[in-house]
Amino acid sequence: MLKSISVLADLTKYKLSLAVVLSSVTGYFLYTNYVDNRLFFLAAGVFLLASGSAVLNQYTERTADSVMERTKNRPIPSGNISEIKALAISFILLLSGSISLYINGITPLFLGVFNVILYNLFYTRLKKITMLSIIPGALVGAVPPMIGFSSAGGTLLHQNIIAFSTFMFLWQLPHFWLIIIKYGKEYKAAGFATISKYLNETQIKYLVFFWVVLSTSFLFLFGILTESLNKNLIVFISLLNILFIYFFYRLLFIKKGISEIKGAFILINSFSFLIMLLIIAASILIGI
Repeated sequence: MLKSISVLADLTKYKLSLAVVLSSVTGYFLYTNYVDNRLFFLAAGVFLLASGSAVLNQYTERTADSVMERTKNRPIPSGNISEIKALAISFILLLSGSISLYINGITPLFLGVFNVILYNLFYTRLKKITMLSIIPGALVGAVPPMIGFSSAGGTLLHQNIIAFSTFMFLWQLPHFWLIIIKYGKEYKAAGFATISKYLNETQIKYLVFFWVVLSTSFLFLFGILTESLNKNLIVFISLLNILFIYFFYRLLFIKKGISEIKGAFILINSFSFLIMLLIIAASILIGI
């Protein structure tokens, strides 16, 4: 029983799926501070769709996963679950998630299904063809806030969601490049097209750092443009930006080694999680 739960957890990438839920919930609270059933159906729908999409992705990439040290122990290549069972689980999760989002409206459903297609058909298929596959890959990270915003009743042309989703799009790209620094040889052996073909490790680090600085600058611009953030919160986030950039620079350039790359990856994720939690908390406090 415990083994089955562990296999299912690995198959659905539940930690990543929960992070996607947090992103969508942030989008929800960028429009409203009112909590009702829509928030529940949003969280459930996004988690189920993200989990089902992760399972489908592991099924699609099962051959490549089997030749990479980083992924060879995933449930399908390791033989812990059959391909047919994985597909069945993916179908059930995707269907359940779609139904849940549809309760919130046709727009959340459309965005959810679109994101599954974008991730599994475009991003996954393009990974072996061009390093520009990271563009649709980054777009996948920009859609969940839109699902949350539309679930709350907002229009996708609103400046709040345009600004935040743009930040989320920019924020995804350094994730891909940091992974390439650490696992570039494995990705190359598996036949994936990556930026390491054109840039060495040091050059990729500089690209990551300056892109992160650009992204955090846009985050400050988002704070100015949005109508829902308290000015004191904007100042606090700006101070966090400065601290984040300082420690991120140290991990990339002062300290050396693979563990520092992992630390930079954890830091960039932790910072975005903190920003989203602050936005959610600020919205809820306004509504109290």
